[in-house]
Amino acid sequence: MSDDLQLEAELNAAFVTPDRLYKGEPLAPYTEGSRLLCLQVRDEADSPIWFIWSFLYMHLLLAKDRRAAIRLAWDKDAYREKLLDYISDKTEEDRTAASTLVGSILDEAAQGRVEVLPPAGPQAPPSGNG
Repeated sequence: MSDDLQLEAELNAAFVTPDRLYKGEPLAPYTEGSRLLCLQVRDEADSPIWFIWSFLYMHLLLAKDRRAAIRLAWDKDAYREKLLDYISDKTEEDRTAASTLVGSILDEAAQGRVEVLPPAGPQAPPSGNG
């Protein structure tokens, strides 16, 4: 396996999640790559519910057409327009379901993270002029 393919496989395996659906549509798995795309379209002024819809929409796009989703992520204005079109007919019930689904995906990903602990045994004294 080439280094590029191996790196891509490792990034895509960074977060493990079962196949998920929203309103019968498949979502792409939450990976380091999809997280980076969500950050690409993010704005500091985004509300929490905007983040939820954006996260969900990005993962729906990735499941349908990965290349198109990546291209769209680099045109933030077009992405936001398409997201608004997508949510234009959504209800409060849809928003609640989206919030629950995205929350469970993010919680699951957070549980998969580990904290690196120092090795057991005697530790060398800190170096430097302290």
